[in-house]
Amino acid sequence: MYNEDQKIAFYFSPELDTAFLQELYGDDLQQAEFVFESTVQQLRNELPLVESRFHDGDIAGLKKVVHKMKPLFGYTGLNETMQEFASFEQVCAQAETMAEAESGFHHIIAISLEAIKIAENEIKRLKQYNTQYL
Repeated sequence: MYNEDQKIAFYFSPELDTAFLQELYGDDLQQAEFVFESTVQQLRNELPLVESRFHDGDIAGLKKVVHKMKPLFGYTGLNETMQEFASFEQVCAQAETMAEAESGFHHIIAISLEAIKIAENEIKRLKQYNTQYL
């Protein structure tokens, strides 16, 4: 993806699924910026629900929120995180007690926070590119 006049290319960060993002957004980097921003906002809104469901012992509710969050990571090219959420969703589906899901819960909180950081860095890069070259 590059600006036609100046031939300045934008490449998504290597920790993201760059081929998928290129296919998803093409040259519409303004749309990518918008989707990344709204995705981060949604993730920030959902994380407290994950924590609340876990601490309330509501495993069915936890599974539901995890299921809702899972595709958000795909929109930002964080496919590995999305797969880890799918795995944790299965843990929730099979767990009979919250204790069985505890280590997975702590893991998805940690990877969610890391994913948000990565996405926020990409938003900064997209904003800079879109402001300078579009």
